[in-house]
Amino acid sequence: MSRFLPLLLLAPALAAQAPLGTWTLAKAPDLDAAVEAAVKETSFLIRPIARGRLKKTNPAYQRVVIERKEDTFVVTFDARKPQRMPASGAVVKWTREDGETFDLSMRLQGEDLVQTYHTHDGQRTNVYHVDPATRTLTINVTVSSGKLPKPLVYALAYKAAP
Repeated sequence: MSRFLPLLLLAPALAAQAPLGTWTLAKAPDLDAAVEAAVKETSFLIRPIARGRLKKTNPAYQRVVIERKEDTFVVTFDARKPQRMPASGAVVKWTREDGETFDLSMRLQGEDLVQTYHTHDGQRTNVYHVDPATRTLTINVTVSSGKLPKPLVYALAYKAAP
């Protein structure tokens, strides 16, 4: 037992670094420009469809709440429907407000949370990272699809809500 004591003492410190809490948007990139860069090499027939879908599904949310309730992570963007995922990283079905269904998962990877959405035509990965020095949450987003020549990649920065 005594040889496991250092690990037990370290566990709360590691858990404290996970990006749990309520966060408000501090900085967002030019998402229109990021979307244009992702779709610029698609055919002129697909481009407006891809552009519209990417803009619709990649807003800069003003508020993010990340919670851990027992063995479940819960992420809520603005006033949208909460996303509940097993902390084990197991995949669950989740249906967005517009009716589209995703395979959704979240797992702790080191001090980061990695959330993945899979659908029939692509994938989105959100990597949530907190800089302990500045208490800034960065969400690194990557959206990929076989219909896009390159992924949409951007980062959003959030400050802890007062």
